[in-house]
Amino acid sequence: MEINYIEALISIVLATFGGLVKRMTELEKTPDKRASLRYYLAGSLMSAFVGIVVYFLCKYFNVPQLLTFGLTALSGYMGIPVLDLLSSIAKKRIEKTVGEA
Repeated sequence: MEINYIEALISIVLATFGGLVKRMTELEKTPDKRASLRYYLAGSLMSAFVGIVVYFLCKYFNVPQLLTFGLTALSGYMGIPVLDLLSSIAKKRIEKTVGEA
């Protein structure tokens, strides 16, 4: 598996953009909430991390490029719940593997 750094960068940007869209929709739903630079930076950082994890998973499973871009953008929008889901799947796989050993 070879990493295409341009593709990875595009995925990170799309995930970050997805996270920013999520933050903006949250602010629109609760207008009394004040937006701060820290609020946007924290959201962007979380989204970028989730996006790169999903990008690597897509590369591992040979997902087509356009679908990879869509999934990374969506994962950036969804944020932490995606990490929770992936963590739970990984935990079950590890427990199953260790249980068999």
